[in-house]
Amino acid sequence: MKAAYKKRLAVLCIAALTITGTACGDGGGSKANNGETPAANASSHASDNKASAEPASISLFVSNNAEQIPPGKSMDLATVKHLAGKTNTELDITFLPHENYMEQLRLKFAGGDIPDVHMVWGIENSELVTNDLALDLKPYLEKHGQHLLKEIPQSAWDAVTLNGQILAIPQVAQGNAPAERVIYVRKDWLDKLGLAVPKTSDEFLDMLRAFRDKDPNGNGKQDEIPFSSREKFEWMDNVLGMYGVNLDSNTVSDGKVMPGFVTPNMKQSLGLVRTMYEEKLIDPEFLTNSRAVWDQKIKSDLVGSWNHVVLGVWDSWQKEMSTLLADKKPNVVAIPTPKGAGYEGDVGRVEKSVLKTFVVKKDAANPEAIVRMFDWLVTEEGQLFADLGIEGETFTKAGEQLTYNADADKDLKWRQAVFTLHGFNEAAQKVKINNEEAFNKLMATIETSRSEGIDNPTAGMAPSPAMTQNAELSFKGSLFQEAAAKIVLGEKSLDYFDEFVASWKKQGGEQAIEEMTAWYNENRK
Repeated sequence: MKAAYKKRLAVLCIAALTITGTACGDGGGSKANNGETPAANASSHASDNKASAEPASISLFVSNNAEQIPPGKSMDLATVKHLAGKTNTELDITFLPHENYMEQLRLKFAGGDIPDVHMVWGIENSELVTNDLALDLKPYLEKHGQHLLKEIPQSAWDAVTLNGQILAIPQVAQGNAPAERVIYVRKDWLDKLGLAVPKTSDEFLDMLRAFRDKDPNGNGKQDEIPFSSREKFEWMDNVLGMYGVNLDSNTVSDGKVMPGFVTPNMKQSLGLVRTMYEEKLIDPEFLTNSRAVWDQKIKSDLVGSWNHVVLGVWDSWQKEMSTLLADKKPNVVAIPTPKGAGYEGDVGRVEKSVLKTFVVKKDAANPEAIVRMFDWLVTEEGQLFADLGIEGETFTKAGEQLTYNADADKDLKWRQAVFTLHGFNEAAQKVKINNEEAFNKLMATIETSRSEGIDNPTAGMAPSPAMTQNAELSFKGSLFQEAAAKIVLGEKSLDYFDEFVASWKKQGGEQAIEEMTAWYNENRK
């Protein structure tokens, strides 16, 4: 795969030479390294730092996560200033627009504007990682990141490790639940109809049939939508996952890495969705539903079951539905993903062990200070900062007792989105939610998610060059979308799936499989 990135590597190296005088090579370091090993550099940097008590300057590019960040220098923001003071740093943070973050990042890099640290969702999204320009953090973590090594689970480190090198600092999956999506069900509908929680795909279909036929919303009309999802076959992860595959999962079969959407198990999953469509058990507009339309249907007492994120159980669903449908007393619960008929194996959502990652460039001036800053963020003090803000201003702590002033915490959303590295701080979440029912419901949902999940053997793998060059080869491309729609809508038989897979392979899919398999053998096997 490295050969496919040579052109981008050249662009980045020219940019780095222009701005920093960095020398680039295939897997080489910077001139600043002078041939030293990472461990030697780590020791050298540490010695330099001890000789100076001056704050270490660190530049960062992060997403603004679609939040309004006050204009001006980042050090003028109370939140950033507090973090800098706690970690003896001078932080120059550039907040890039969330809606086109990756595009802006690429443009910055191509122009030679490369910060010490940049945020990406996974290392596979980082130009520095794919072009061997990211710093191996392993020696720095061993010296300055003991809290990070203790608090972040091995599965998250595995997702940012290639060939024994740790190439980023990861944020743990929210709730420490890597399979971060679940099936939600209106438990009040189940109770009204005397139904048990389904454990198999057949029982799941029976539940949906009851929602369709027995008027659980009680309005005298047959207007219930048993299950609803959104356009492009999205937000039905756990339905497809009843057979151990998701659209964005990969499977190792007979020594080859196969995208989940072209495996035999996906054929079974589409057969299940086809049955749901034939029997009017799924929203007839599931191929076109936007987020807003889908959301409105659920909150209008029409939908009995849907797929969404773990942490959405209260704020996205229960809280608002309890207000909008107060007389109905809705009860939204997560259920374990039922197992597909005849299938034995993992079910649910493919595990995403990291939510975001921070990549450090090879010639960063203060790597030890960078690691120490992130290390502080996972200490108990740092976790409370990320979750609750500045002690004495937005929260207080007396012994083990926390008090939180939500009205005073104006920076909550963007601070939490940028600086959270830990998966879940129970005490902070409890005081922030400030509602026993909500907290218990959240914990139950997290435990449901933690109990399941589909293995992710290619965590950290960039899209194959074949798929990058031909977007039609991805599950969002027309090849899969049109074939899947024809099968589910009954325009083609289920066996048409085999024709689709054969065509997909001929149009570049076979090459993609070879590239992904080569990456897996080199980095994960």
